[in-house]
Amino acid sequence: MIKSWIFEFSTAERSDAPIRPAYEWFLDIWERAETLGFEGIFLSEHHLPMSLTPSPNILLAALAMRTTRLRMGVMALTAPMYHPARLAEEIAMLDQLSGGRLEIGLARGSSTAEVEGIGVPPEEMKPRLEEALDIVEGALTATEPFNYEGRYYQCRDLVVNPRTLQQPLPPRWITVMTPESAAAAARRGYKICAGFLSSEKIAGIFDAYRAAAEAAGRPLNPDDLAIRRLVVVDEDGDTARAFGKIAFSSPGGDPEQLAPWMSQEEIISGTADDVTEEILRQFTCTGAGHILIYGGFPLTRPKFERTVELYGRDVLPRLMGSVSPTVGTIAA
Repeated sequence: MIKSWIFEFSTAERSDAPIRPAYEWFLDIWERAETLGFEGIFLSEHHLPMSLTPSPNILLAALAMRTTRLRMGVMALTAPMYHPARLAEEIAMLDQLSGGRLEIGLARGSSTAEVEGIGVPPEEMKPRLEEALDIVEGALTATEPFNYEGRYYQCRDLVVNPRTLQQPLPPRWITVMTPESAAAAARRGYKICAGFLSSEKIAGIFDAYRAAAEAAGRPLNPDDLAIRRLVVVDEDGDTARAFGKIAFSSPGGDPEQLAPWMSQEEIISGTADDVTEEILRQFTCTGAGHILIYGGFPLTRPKFERTVELYGRDVLPRLMGSVSPTVGTIAA
């Protein structure tokens, strides 16, 4: 079974647009996603001029009150933006508020400009993440007051209350772009999500994850692996493909030319049959068990609403009924 999520990169459509209606629209579409059978919602965290989720945990709390089954998390919280003790406390509260539906996602951050804005040098992003992982995991599982002495963060007799509802921890995720980061995630027991790259490159990254998990004596299955893709579904396949071509095109360049760092496989567009076939092909190649489809940017709201409806009606049931990919790379 392939589980389908929405990955929400929430942005304002105009700099002068009122913001509250945008939040209401997102909450409404997520409620609809629950009705259609989506597995869950992952929000993004970005500190950019048009971003609507600089503090995504607040939006998750609202989502927890509007849904009953949908799993939820952030892919991923930018760890260097917080003291990890605060992250641990918010994670525990959200898991309780959601009735044990939270997924933990942590990352170093994708943009150096965002952390530089609060005085964090880019070279500190990775070591700060590593300390944050130690503190969040340690504080949430400690049976006694938690202490930590790191280069960037310290904790003295820290007690997280309430505890998470999911024990000992909710599922944990890290976004990865290299075999090295995937192997490190496997050793820590984190699930991983990859995007932008070709399915062949992702398969290689997932192989590194499998090898590290096996070396650590950790059982592994497709549920530990996710791919993020832009998906556009329309009854008219040409309409969907035409939109897909321009969604991530190079700024100021050929409208059919993607940004140089992005694979053509990042965009899956066409009819429901086209989309289902391509998702199954990529998942056979990589052995993943989850797909995260973009919501918000770069899709217009009407285009995304249409995709959610058609995907939920005609694609999602077929993926849920599919045989899970084997754990191992299979040639596409």
